[in-house]
Amino acid sequence: MKKSFTRFASMLWLTVAMAVCGGVASNAQEPEKRDYVYPQSQYAQGFDNYMMATYYFNGQKTYNLRGYQASYSPGTVRDIKVNPSGTSYVLLTRKSDGTAVTLYDLWKADKVMGRVKKVQNATAIAYTDDARNLVLATPAEILVCDARSLELKSSIANVITASNLIVSPNNYYIAATDGERVVVWNMESKSIRKEIKLDARVNDIAFSNDSKYFAVLADNGTITLYNTHNYLENRSYDGLGYAQSCDFNSDNKYVAVVCSDTRIVVLNLLDDSDRIFINDNLGGITDLRFVSDNHGNPFLIYNTASNVTYRRMSEIKPNFTQLLADELDDKMTDWMKQMPGESMDDYRLRVNDETRVEQMKLFEVEIATRIADDYALAQIGDVSLGSYNPESSMLSVNLGGMEPIFLEVPSEDVVDFTNVDDLEFVNVKYGLTSDDKFELIYADVRNKNTGKTYTYNNLERRSLEFLELEEEFVPLEVIQQSNIQEVVLQEIKDNVVNMAKEQNTISDHTNINVKTNVESSTNADGERIMNYIVDVSYTVEVGFSAQEDFGPGKYKVEDSGAAMSMMEIVKQALEGEFATYMQSGKRLLVKVHGMADSMPIYRGIAYDGCYGEYVGEPVYKGDILSNLTLTKAEGITQNEQLAFVRALGVKHFFANSIKGVEDMNVDYSYNIEVTSGKGGEYRRISMQLVFVDAF
Repeated sequence: MKKSFTRFASMLWLTVAMAVCGGVASNAQEPEKRDYVYPQSQYAQGFDNYMMATYYFNGQKTYNLRGYQASYSPGTVRDIKVNPSGTSYVLLTRKSDGTAVTLYDLWKADKVMGRVKKVQNATAIAYTDDARNLVLATPAEILVCDARSLELKSSIANVITASNLIVSPNNYYIAATDGERVVVWNMESKSIRKEIKLDARVNDIAFSNDSKYFAVLADNGTITLYNTHNYLENRSYDGLGYAQSCDFNSDNKYVAVVCSDTRIVVLNLLDDSDRIFINDNLGGITDLRFVSDNHGNPFLIYNTASNVTYRRMSEIKPNFTQLLADELDDKMTDWMKQMPGESMDDYRLRVNDETRVEQMKLFEVEIATRIADDYALAQIGDVSLGSYNPESSMLSVNLGGMEPIFLEVPSEDVVDFTNVDDLEFVNVKYGLTSDDKFELIYADVRNKNTGKTYTYNNLERRSLEFLELEEEFVPLEVIQQSNIQEVVLQEIKDNVVNMAKEQNTISDHTNINVKTNVESSTNADGERIMNYIVDVSYTVEVGFSAQEDFGPGKYKVEDSGAAMSMMEIVKQALEGEFATYMQSGKRLLVKVHGMADSMPIYRGIAYDGCYGEYVGEPVYKGDILSNLTLTKAEGITQNEQLAFVRALGVKHFFANSIKGVEDMNVDYSYNIEVTSGKGGEYRRISMQLVFVDAF
């Protein structure tokens, strides 16, 4: 039996490795191949995945992509959900005497890790995206359980017998449907946020990955999107066949829908004219998922009568509007800070509601132009001349895939425009349209034949919609308050650093950074709130880390002068000038980033259990949710564990050494990084504090 477990685990790892690298071994020499097909001896009645590894069920059995049996259940499997951190999967099974919810190890065949007790009539299951909670639906209640211990944490009164259950990625909402009605609950207040009743049967529901939209798919061939800010209908699409299943892609620009057992359509939610059709004559398609490989390439997983297929979605373009908005937010945050030496009068003259909008427009053009150049999607090509209007002296110029532009050309110069190859476009600037396409908004067009230049200037065009949403703006008085407090934080930092230097804990070779920011957000009731963000980090110059930061194999926060100085800054700030944010019951997000270098750990590092023991703890590795185990018995054998335990030291200090933390609703998350470089300069930590609804 032990040998079969080992073989199963090795095959699972092989499955993940090959899927992430691009497909099965036979396809490894065919990089141009679009689809990667995994033949199955059993039909995938339902499936779920962790990254590129997929697990499915048929009858009483579950399988991995290689067709190896993962588990055998006493009852018929009704649903499978894979833990988002990749540790386990849970099955909802039914027998004549009721239902069972059973937790299985993802990497060992038939290893039961636990069962939800005293629940005989579960109808649907779901994980929260942070992998911390398992949610169950019964006809009477929605039950929220710890994802690992399966102990009940809370419950919500239910009003339907749910056949489908999901949780929004931001953990604000639980949504369920029985096919007739859709109910959305506020997860915090446990109250019903929205009820939806359609004239058609509901086949699927889904939240976008940014939790801004909620999709309802009905068997009359329509998908309706609701804005989760107010749960009012935002838009809908029809002509989608029997509309069996749907899913959003990672940046929420596309949604895929199973239209029939042989056809999938992928809708561009920003451009109604863009639809991608996928036809598979094998038939049997009932479900689908968007996933990405470790290079960020998008794939669509779907089942057929005899296969599980990974289709690379090379037609999908990035959400350029979102890329622009994210970078714009960063630039505006820096621009709105009070400059060193800038008086308050000068600051208010430079930064006000009018200048802020104008600066956003300037940044928008700058960023859009850079993105267009980076992706080479807006290069001017296939230029042709259109018609000329002698009354307005406007000559239309067609630009291939973009909208035409109009140049003001005197009538006597029109005869010089005979060869488009003579036209040279310089000082080109681009913008984005509301349907996420690039448009030319400025160019100096030089006629190389005559040497004359004609300027096209549409910089004053209507800007993108998000620039005009005043509710997205942070009030200037709040920004000014944040700026003042950042100055205070800098003063605290300087005092702590000077004291540490006097005590020879650190030197000028350690640089500690602090900054504050305010972001506009929305709570689960759809109300606009302001979050206050504090970032603290440090760097240590090469050659000085062993003395001032973590030495090789060291992990306790007390082992690092730089880390202790950083934490002392946080402590003095939160117990002093920033104590106003430490309000009892208020939500605080603490995001800790732990780093380790790539120096090999040959013999292991002893761990004394000072920060507790963790098995399958959810952690982020970059943007990917994964898990780590750290126990006293096994010690530290991997650099990822070393980065993790350093992050735990920050959490331990923060939770136990700062007044008021114990009274707040604190949510900790860990981001783990192992660098490719070797050396002490890579053994550092940083943290971000997000005070939710701070103002």
